[in-house]
Amino acid sequence: MESSKPLKTSHKILACIAVFALCPALHAEDAVAVPPSQVEAPPAANTEVQPFTKDEMMQGIASMRERQNQRIEAWGSTLKPEDFERSWFGRILKKPKRQEVCGLYQDTVNETIKLALQNKERLPEADQKLLQDRNAFIQSLGYKNNLVDTQMGFNCRLK
Repeated sequence: MESSKPLKTSHKILACIAVFALCPALHAEDAVAVPPSQVEAPPAANTEVQPFTKDEMMQGIASMRERQNQRIEAWGSTLKPEDFERSWFGRILKKPKRQEVCGLYQDTVNETIKLALQNKERLPEADQKLLQDRNAFIQSLGYKNNLVDTQMGFNCRLK
C-alpha cells in the first residue's frame, strides 16, 4: 500500500530534518557514553552556527518522505480482510486501523518538531518564531487546518 501522498513542503523549516539524515548520532539508541576524562574542551567561542544549506534541506525532506513512506508501506503489509468493514461507500478500515494510520502521520510530525527544536539555531529567525506555535508549524508542513487527507475515506487531525 502506497502513502496517500507525500508531505507538502511549503516552508523552509523542514530543513531541520537534514541534520537528522546526516547525523545518525541524533538517534538516542546510537549514542555512546564517553567518559568525562575523554571529553575535549569546546572550541573557541568564535564558532558560528551555520545555517542549513539548500542541499541539506533537500536531503532532509527526501529522507523524511522516505521514512514516512516506509512506515506506511510496512503498516499496509500487515492488513488483513478482517481489518475492514462495509459501509455505504464500500469497504473502509475499522476504527482501530484508522487510528493506526493517523498515528503514523502524527509520529512524523512529532519527529519533525523535535528535530526542528534541536536545530533551532540553524533556522532563519522567521522559522524559529514559527516553532513557538505548534499549529502554525504543522500548517507550515502543508496540512491545511492540521488535517491529513488520507484518501482512504477518512481524515486525520494532527495535534
